[in-house]
Amino acid sequence: MMWKAGLALLGALAGTPSFALFITGDALVIGNARYGEVTAGFGPAEVQEVAHALRLRGQEVEALANGGHAPMAQAFDAFVGSIAKDEAPLVVVLSGKFVQGPGDVYLRPAGPDQAAGAPGLSLSAVLDVLAQSPRRAFLVLGEAGAQEALGALVVPNGVTVIRGPSDQVAQFAAREMAQPGTRLERAAEGYDLTIDGHRSDSLVVLDHTEVRPPTEAEQTAARNRARRLDDMAWQQAQGAGSVDAFRGYLDSFPQGHFADRAQGAVAEAALTLDPAARRSIQRDLVRLGFPTRGIDGIFGPVTRGAIAAWQNSDGAAVTGYIDAQQIARLADLAATQAPQATVAVPPVRQPVRAAVSAQETAIWSRARGEAGLHNYLSQYPRGAHAARARVLLSNIQRGVDR
Repeated sequence: MMWKAGLALLGALAGTPSFALFITGDALVIGNARYGEVTAGFGPAEVQEVAHALRLRGQEVEALANGGHAPMAQAFDAFVGSIAKDEAPLVVVLSGKFVQGPGDVYLRPAGPDQAAGAPGLSLSAVLDVLAQSPRRAFLVLGEAGAQEALGALVVPNGVTVIRGPSDQVAQFAAREMAQPGTRLERAAEGYDLTIDGHRSDSLVVLDHTEVRPPTEAEQTAARNRARRLDDMAWQQAQGAGSVDAFRGYLDSFPQGHFADRAQGAVAEAALTLDPAARRSIQRDLVRLGFPTRGIDGIFGPVTRGAIAAWQNSDGAAVTGYIDAQQIARLADLAATQAPQATVAVPPVRQPVRAAVSAQETAIWSRARGEAGLHNYLSQYPRGAHAARARVLLSNIQRGVDR
């Protein structure tokens, strides 16, 4: 079964969100294309294309590809939180599989949540928000296959609902709907889409009246959201630990902060290392002065840290994952270089503590080298990784990982 990270603020993959010179309204774009082995026609590339087209026309966009239940809820909450008073139009584009639930219709989540029976995103909740902007609110639904559930949808007064096949909706949303002054009824007919709810011959989605420039706070908030989603997607991929999970992260964040690590994880998995090969790698790391806290063939956090420390000392990209060329080099170095003394990692009795926060986990994941370790300890002197950080600092200061 394929798994997708499902946390992508796609307009900010390069680190800086793209904005038009004005803000006219707000939009939410979610495309769930992966349901097991079934792939619909509105995935990450289409989400990015639609979001980009809307941003260029002044919409502030929250965008998500292959989202699970919680990521969809977070994206929806961010969309709702971005709506300013009298800001219009409000545009929501949803694509995927829709199901009838108790008293509601839901967009099914992608990834493991869809198999676990998580309900997904409530269309009633979406329509309630859109109803706050009558005659300037649009819900666009891309259907992956037959969608009998959408027949039960109750459309509030003043809300326009456009629906049709997911691939046609993707083209319509990116090419027609985002063009200022485009008359919806005529454009929708050209793509064999249906319109329910509020409609008129002169109805358009976008015009550029009463525009304003984005504030510095809005731009900063968008950048922060992008990084937060990137961090959460990586944590989710690490938690799953599968090749599909790491490919899912790359699918949503091809230029993300952790892209190098995800690529390394995929490359290492392709080697299908058996326990004996893993123990050999651990043995070589220990011989070179990079402790793994056991030679057991299990690549846990300590072994990953040892691989990363060796990669750093060898001038390679620091990922914590190892490829075939690096395995060969590691073996050559271990065979020709005498073992170095290192500080033993003592067993540490950790007090019972609350779960490690996402912020601490993110800062620890970026704690590379002496400066990074000092930065982590300055903020979390009693953190979950504090003991490990002090040992690594001691090794660095003694020169054993150089």
